[in-house]
Amino acid sequence: MGREPGKDAIAVRLVALGGRRWVRLLAAALSGALLALTLPPVDLLPAVAGYSVLVGVLVASETARRPWLDRAMVGAVFGFSTHLGGLWWVGVAFTVDAQTFGPLLPLGVVGLPLLLVPFHALAAVLAGFAPARIVPTALALALALGVTEGLRGLLFTGFPWNVAGYHLTPSGLLSQSAALVGVNGLAVPAVLIGALPAVLLARGGRTCAIAIVGLAVAMVAFGAVWRASAPAPPGDAPVVRIVQPSIPQRDKWRPELRQAIYARLLGLTAQGPDYDIVVWPETSIPFLYTSPSLQSQELAAALKPGATLFAGAVMVEGDGEGRRAYNTILMIDHNGDVVERYDKVRLVPFGEYLPLSDVLSRLGLTALVEGASDFRAGAAATTLTVPGLPPAQPMICYEVIFPHFTAGEAAWIVNVTNDAWFGNTPGPRQHLRHAALRAIERGVPVVRAANTGISAMIDANGRIVERLSLNTVGYLDSPLPASRATLYGLWGDGPMLIIAIGGLAFLWRRRIRESRSGPHNR
Repeated sequence: MGREPGKDAIAVRLVALGGRRWVRLLAAALSGALLALTLPPVDLLPAVAGYSVLVGVLVASETARRPWLDRAMVGAVFGFSTHLGGLWWVGVAFTVDAQTFGPLLPLGVVGLPLLLVPFHALAAVLAGFAPARIVPTALALALALGVTEGLRGLLFTGFPWNVAGYHLTPSGLLSQSAALVGVNGLAVPAVLIGALPAVLLARGGRTCAIAIVGLAVAMVAFGAVWRASAPAPPGDAPVVRIVQPSIPQRDKWRPELRQAIYARLLGLTAQGPDYDIVVWPETSIPFLYTSPSLQSQELAAALKPGATLFAGAVMVEGDGEGRRAYNTILMIDHNGDVVERYDKVRLVPFGEYLPLSDVLSRLGLTALVEGASDFRAGAAATTLTVPGLPPAQPMICYEVIFPHFTAGEAAWIVNVTNDAWFGNTPGPRQHLRHAALRAIERGVPVVRAANTGISAMIDANGRIVERLSLNTVGYLDSPLPASRATLYGLWGDGPMLIIAIGGLAFLWRRRIRESRSGPHNR
């Protein structure tokens, strides 16, 4: 049997309540569902208290026959619950062509959370490195999630969607600390602040609770004072036009609508005052763009004098067996000529390519990507430079969710996306939040053009300067905000990773010492 937890009043009560595994697993599921409420569009910051429940359950797991296995199960159930609550909207994409993909909707809704479960199971096991009491377990879980959520963004192509640090993002002030430690570093205060109710009830938890409150106050002060305002755009800042055509996904590739779609893009580009840069969304050009051509002449006529266009497009090279398609951003000058291009590097698994295609295609899963098996990844992240302006890093669709996806000394990010697949769900709102966190981390503005929304100009503090609402046809003009240096942009995740691993090692040594010294010291 596992050992009894140390003399911790709340732990003793939890052991009494959680003596049965099903009770612990149910509590873990409820804590995960509660934490999902911190995400857009609900943005319920108090729901971060779900971590109090999880910490208590992990302490109670000490009484199980195999505590490490029990913790792994608790972490797995917690992870599945929070991702099911935060990612259910992915299933909406299967309804766009319901006749073909509708039967796969349950697999899409359940499958993605299941794939993410191992990372939370590992974090729960690592939380057991600490002595089985509320305060050290809370600290160990905070450090462990800082590590495992970072791994989630790197391993198996990576999918760092709604990592633990995003649970603090309902507060714009708390979010500003991402400029110091990145979103993975925010996992530590997210867990500690969420565990505060449990810490307050724990024996000897008063000192730790004061420290947690002090940390939260310091983060708020940093956001309110040092990050109170982003640098104002310089007087000669380029004016950026963001175009949102709002084409329903069902209509996007219908051949008979191509000219009407292109005409809408041109009309939104031609009207209104002058600008320096215009941005169209991901795969917005509804045909294979070439120059010179009639379409390039029409585009040249629509662009303002001297303006440059960043346009999402599909580019195809070769034919027959050698056919290769790329999800691309074209940089097009005022004459309609392509001067630079960027091919998407991080493709969406099952959306733009089929992982393990040799194996899965034999099971008939090629249809999941409907021709996307022809897509190829670009060589590397890069920058694009408009003459006379600082370099921009292009990011297509979900590339903006990766904190580590950087290129050179980019002074701004141009993010084009098509969230029409997900309709009026939390998906587009969560995607926008990811773009805002990249702005905070790197201290650069983000120009976001989304087909059906939410398009926005985001300043270097992650604040929305201007936006176009979901499913709105229109454009917005905004001066490009200035950039600012950040500690995270300079050092990345390295310092926090070292601290987290060192902290877990310290807690592990403390647990071993206590186990050797006997229960009288616990």
